[in-house]
Amino acid sequence: MATRTYSSFRGASQKTQEAEKLLARYPRLNERELAWLIEIFPALPPIGKAVMAADERLSAKLAAFYRDHSEKLHLPAATLSLSLLLPIMVTSAALWWFLG
Repeated sequence: MATRTYSSFRGASQKTQEAEKLLARYPRLNERELAWLIEIFPALPPIGKAVMAADERLSAKLAAFYRDHSEKLHLPAATLSLSLLLPIMVTSAALWWFLG
């Protein structure tokens, strides 16, 4: 029975597909591949990360990756604050326009 990843079913982003492929080979990655995985992983969609965690092939490797590199996997504060403030500002402007 052939197994298919989330990427093949849902058309996940190219970075999500790359992360899955690299994670499947973790920890047997060269320095360049590991650096790329650490760089793209924080920006992956939460659903992609959740599906990887639920995938029986990837879950143990994902846990090891987090254990080994968790300090490098956090989003910068500016990105996080922008992702929280932007929807609030847009919603406030829309409400002001509709009600005002």
